[in-house]
Parts: sequence; structure tokens; C-alpha cells
Amino acid sequence: MNSPKAPWAISVKTNRGIFCLEGSGRGLCRVVFPGKRRKVKIMGGDTETAREFATYFKDPRHRFKIKPDLSSCTLFEKKVYRALRRVPAGKVLSYGELAKRAGYPGAARAVGSAMKKNRLPIVIPCHRVIPSAGGFGEYSAGKKWKRWLLEYEKRDSSLGTRDSRKTGS
Repeated sequence: MNSPKAPWAISVKTNRGIFCLEGSGRGLCRVVFPGKRRKVKIMGGDTETAREFATYFKDPRHRFKIKPDLSSCTLFEKKVYRALRRVPAGKVLSYGELAKRAGYPGAARAVGSAMKKNRLPIVIPCHRVIPSAGGFGEYSAGKKWKRWLLEYEKRDSSLGTRDSRKTGS
């Protein structure tokens, strides 16, 4: 990757609007959704990260290799985010299940707080975490985005499954 050493910001045009990615020499720091106001000077940045982010909107099964800058996160948050990044597109899990996977059984509420603090939605796919009681739960970019992301991933993964059965692969 061609990550600059200084802070950077780059806009990424997708079929769902223009996102802003902010980073540091350590990696991606923030994803800003279209329509969310944030005063950021677009000053060029990691074009490889931008290309990879845009790829998700063409193929939701894309597994991000983007390096996140988690330097401002607690050890707990880092473990939760790492566990969440292993959840494949099209799958969901509860806050309690994610807590178990991260090594903190019984810490569902703390996982919810970590999801709320996630500055890298989509890359750290907090949209895949839902309440055990049902429903979509909250999402920093709004419930419409969470619903769209879940349906987009699920629709694509089910099509992929049908296609593989059809072709015998």
C-alpha cells in the first residue's frame, strides 16, 4: 500500500454515494458515509485503500485487507473488532455471540458500546451485529444503511450459493 506517513483524507465514489476515508501513517482511521457532514480537507491519500473500499460496493463478499489504525482503541475493542472482521458477509450474530468470540462471554453490553464507538463501519462490519431479541438494532449511519448493507450482503451471498450449486462447483 502507498500509505502516506502524514494524516490523509480521500473521497471514494461508489454506486451508493461518495464516502470519505481518513487515515494516518498507521492505517485507516475513519469512514464517513455520504451525506454525513464532517469538515475534512480532501488532501489525497491511500489510493489502494480507496480502491479496496470501492470494491466492496461491487462485491460484498470482498474480504478487506485494509489496515485499520486502532491505536486509539482499548484492548477489549481491538479484540472485539478482530473477531468481528472474521464474520463473513451475509452472516449476522448477536452482541452476546460476538462477546464470546472475542473471549468475553457475558459482555454483550460492552460489545454494544464498542460497536457504537466503531469509526470504521463496513471495514469493521458492525452492521452484522444484531440484538438477540431480533430487529436490526442501531447503526451510526442510520437504520436504512444497516438494513441496506445486510440485505446487499445476504442477497449476494445467496445468489453465489445458488450459482455454485447450478454450476456444480
